[in-house]
Amino acid sequence: MTKRSFKALIFFLAVTATPVKGQSPNAQFWLEYILNYPFANSFNVENAFVYSTLAATPRWRAFDYSPTLEYSLTQHIDLSAGCTFSYTAQTEDYNTFEIRPVLGTRIHFTPNRRILTRAYLRLEQRNFLNLDTDTWETVMRPRARFETLIPLNRKTNFEDKLWYGIVDVEWLFAVDDVDERFANRFRARVGVGYRVSYTSRFEFIYMIQQSRSGIDEDYQTSDNIFRFRYKHYLRKTKPTKSMGTGN
Repeated sequence: MTKRSFKALIFFLAVTATPVKGQSPNAQFWLEYILNYPFANSFNVENAFVYSTLAATPRWRAFDYSPTLEYSLTQHIDLSAGCTFSYTAQTEDYNTFEIRPVLGTRIHFTPNRRILTRAYLRLEQRNFLNLDTDTWETVMRPRARFETLIPLNRKTNFEDKLWYGIVDVEWLFAVDDVDERFANRFRARVGVGYRVSYTSRFEFIYMIQQSRSGIDEDYQTSDNIFRFRYKHYLRKTKPTKSMGTGN
């Protein structure tokens, strides 16, 4: 990626962050702890714990736990299977619990290059329980994300004391209608990470999220999301090159 193309991506994110007519931008804060456990050379188990909330009122709060098993089939293809368990206090009188099985694949376009470019494709089955009415709803949601990781002060993304940049865009589509806030979303992220060592990595990500209830509707909300993340990798003697799913 040239400096010109990188600047174009940043400009794109800035333009996207401007809310369309009728939108009122919201601020969200996400705190994330991600524990990775590699084994058998090609496998990695990721455990993601996330607390997220809205800065303004009325304020919702969400607690997520997402275990994911990743398998490196080739240097170009990873396969993954996981499940998210999410409790959300949506409003004072509307709370939900969600079970979300996920199947996915990550395609590495430049696995041995300095700048990593990838596509991450997933299919989620979202199962919602309305805790107030004790009723379940189910919806399928495909997701597609295109990612770039850029080492800033080292030659590769796999060295210690490394600063790296994160840029990606993602689309989330609800196939069927479901009584859930803004199920269809567009996300664009830009961030910076610091790899202290193989074991510890810190990331700060600014994410723009535009949401709508239906695919044919206009975007109804525009969110500015600030994500603070700590990635913890075990088994240093059996390292993995996995950077995790990144949610």
